[in-house]
Amino acid sequence: MGSSMSTATTPLTSASPLPSEPALIQALYGGLTNKEGFHDFLELLTESINGCAAQLSTMRKAPVALEHLWHAGLSDEFIAWYLDNNMIEQDVVTNHAVTQSPGLFRSALPLLPDFDINEDYSRWESDQDMLDSAWLVVHSTDTHTILLTVQRTVAQGPYTSVELAQLNRLVPFVRQAIQLAEQLDQRNRVTTSLAGIIDALPDASFVLNDQASIVYTNKAAAALLQRERCLTISDQRLSFEEKDVQNAFVRSSVQVVRASMGKDLYRSDTLILNRRDRAPLLLVVRPIESEDLQLGGALVSVYDQRDRQFPSAELIGQYFSLTPAEAQVCADLVTGMSLKDIAQMRHKSELTLRTYVKHIFQKTNHTRQGELISSILSALMH
Repeated sequence: MGSSMSTATTPLTSASPLPSEPALIQALYGGLTNKEGFHDFLELLTESINGCAAQLSTMRKAPVALEHLWHAGLSDEFIAWYLDNNMIEQDVVTNHAVTQSPGLFRSALPLLPDFDINEDYSRWESDQDMLDSAWLVVHSTDTHTILLTVQRTVAQGPYTSVELAQLNRLVPFVRQAIQLAEQLDQRNRVTTSLAGIIDALPDASFVLNDQASIVYTNKAAAALLQRERCLTISDQRLSFEEKDVQNAFVRSSVQVVRASMGKDLYRSDTLILNRRDRAPLLLVVRPIESEDLQLGGALVSVYDQRDRQFPSAELIGQYFSLTPAEAQVCADLVTGMSLKDIAQMRHKSELTLRTYVKHIFQKTNHTRQGELISSILSALMH
């Protein structure tokens, strides 16, 4: 995952180009209108420079946190592990890059001696035979950094100065494409048709673009932000008080946006926003496709039990053809309770509840609690 341009005195065009340079540039600018965004460019870049994975990531600087990710060559399991264990704190390239101005591609190897990584991250690097990363700070503001990285394994070897020079020929194009993407996002802010639909929703709703930036907030969402501390907006992105929720949201938003582009089958997810002395908020992330959005995007809805009546066990049971016991578990999950909380309240074992959930998944064709809760709310909240 994871110097200043003014020090470069050799023209970028003096280096020999990569054989695939024309195709790379075409794929890069194609990402501005391609339904799959910059994914094709990252795949081609990884292949062209003999890498094993590539990422185009947006990161908050303080504290360092991943807020959005385009990637090629990374598994969903790796992303989940990386976020759940807060590995960004141990990422050498990321922690150095967020302090740098936009520049040219560099190798990560010179950074390693001055950075003390923990045992888990070191073990992962060893297990994956990771050796080097070519990294580029594409854009930097006071609060955020956009970083492009391409990793290599031990078998692929470190990046040479010639290879970095070849990559540097792409820098002006990469920087311009990202700038154009931001300009297109500003010009294609949600128009009247979609805005009217979102404003009509009774629940707090946010529309995210393909980079997980907020492009529209309805009146209910604005009111919610005024009274709640568990979520805020920072630099046009949703930010959460709890680190675990922030990581879960990044993972969900990446997968949901990819699903909106036809890249994934990930349908939706639900996150629990805990509040002191009050019932939790439920935050649901769903794929959204609209002519008003440049590419894909996500609809984020926040449900508050104080304002809305949640579906009853009876209604859930009738709609999804569940037994009374199964329907009651669903009704409890929808309120934001964990299986442990439900077990204590209903005087049942967690093992019994997990058996119920397994049967519910089979009957409703779901595999995750977040997706199940989202489906219940989507079907039965009016």
